[in-house]
Amino acid sequence: MTEPVLPPAQTTPAGSKSAKLVVPRARDAAQTVQRYGAVGIFAASIIAVCLNILVYRFYKRWDVTNRGVYTLSHATLETLHALDDQIDIVVFLSSSNPLSMSVRQMLTSYGSETTKIHARYVDPDRNAAEFLALQRKYGIVAGKTEDGQLVTDASLVIARADRYWYVSTDDMVVYDEKDGRARPSLEQALTEGIRNVFESERVRVCFTTGHQEISIDDGGPTGLAELRYRLEKNNYEVKAVDLTSPARDQSLTGCAVVAVVGPEVALGSGPAQRLKDFVLAGGSALVLSNPILDEDNRIRSGGLEPLLSLAGMSFHHDFVIEQNIELAFPGGLGERFLATPKPHAINRGLFLGDEVGARVLIRNAQSLSRSGESRAVPLLKTSDQSFAVDDIRPFVEEGRALSSNGAARTGPLTVAMAAELPAKKPTKKATGDAKAPKAHGARIVAAGSANLVFGRNFREAPLRGTRLFIESAVSWLAAQPPLVSVPQKQSHPAGIDLTEEGLASIFKYVLLYLPAGAIVLGFFAMYRRRVGDRRRDTVQEAS
Repeated sequence: MTEPVLPPAQTTPAGSKSAKLVVPRARDAAQTVQRYGAVGIFAASIIAVCLNILVYRFYKRWDVTNRGVYTLSHATLETLHALDDQIDIVVFLSSSNPLSMSVRQMLTSYGSETTKIHARYVDPDRNAAEFLALQRKYGIVAGKTEDGQLVTDASLVIARADRYWYVSTDDMVVYDEKDGRARPSLEQALTEGIRNVFESERVRVCFTTGHQEISIDDGGPTGLAELRYRLEKNNYEVKAVDLTSPARDQSLTGCAVVAVVGPEVALGSGPAQRLKDFVLAGGSALVLSNPILDEDNRIRSGGLEPLLSLAGMSFHHDFVIEQNIELAFPGGLGERFLATPKPHAINRGLFLGDEVGARVLIRNAQSLSRSGESRAVPLLKTSDQSFAVDDIRPFVEEGRALSSNGAARTGPLTVAMAAELPAKKPTKKATGDAKAPKAHGARIVAAGSANLVFGRNFREAPLRGTRLFIESAVSWLAAQPPLVSVPQKQSHPAGIDLTEEGLASIFKYVLLYLPAGAIVLGFFAMYRRRVGDRRRDTVQEAS
């Protein structure tokens, strides 16, 4: 037998030590990399867990939409933070509905502020059985469109125990037929619905009649119908009361707030005493009175002195003129101007920090003053360039401009005030028109202009400051949360409006520009590949 031939042993030169250490060093380096890798993975896992805990504990959302659609207003935040009971919101929108995603995002924003809202999404097309059960429960009317899609008269149902509030598609989006644009109003509809199911008792606001006051049924730009609609949507009860009528149904009993808005005839002693007794019994009053002219165009008293004297306030029975060009509206005498708000709970929404964020439009106003011991505080003031005159006959009868030379008072002038009387029990002298005494005393807000409640204030975006002022004033008087006044979102086109030029442009893009661009990119990619192939061939030949 032949013995196997072994390969010759590989020897390393005696003077070379590095060759002997190659294998151990490589092994140590690999182990070090593995250890660092394991530690890095473990640390990354710990950091990820901590970040998830922090995100869960401190939940925060950012609205990056260019119109701020999902940024919640102050009134909505106050409503959500005050919830103490579960609110169920059932959404009856199909997945193909363009509003479905907006509703989901908005309800997610609501859920980030409170845990009391439970949202439930029911697709009428996919979940027919569940929809039928809820349809019977909430009494929803449903029907089908021409393409077979199921639609309902209520897109959302807001429920709390046995109280329901229905929100339709028209409540979520306001469509302007004039310019064909749509404006989102989803937040307004949702918050109003939550308020209505959350508040079990409706607060009554009574508007006086009998002295040619502005009517709550007037839907014009200078009427009160828009304010009435806003109040009723916020769970207020609105009632008209004739102060000159002795009928039982014209009593102020049950009213939390009585509003005297724009009387053109002076109140007699009887109606004035009714208002005074109402406040003495614990009720609150809103007084908005323009200067009243008599038959000779003289400014006369409106008969409201007995009421205002309770708070140490009084009207001057004058006419205010603003001469500051930055505040007065052009094209007039200065009778239309922007008043500056002063710090008060009513004006909280008009400030951005310590700076004035919005001013209030005043028109045809008279000024107010207070006695030395009065609790009244100013709400709105004019500039130091304003003045007030007691006689406007030179302008009314002769057309002459009003000058500060004959001014009875100079600015700054107060055009709105508020006061809270000490809380006390109703006296025997009171008529019992007001409700039971509350934790706070009777409250009075008086302004020398009635334009604060005009309907145009709620429809025109530039008058947002005026709208916020009057809504907050009513809420403060009634001791209720602020009215839901969501800033108007930016409108957008409601549909696609294509002209002949637009169709021609689409034709060019679809049939010319896009195919040409694809062809150019294809040739460029092919050219780059060929250049790369040539370079590789050259390198291989050289090697």
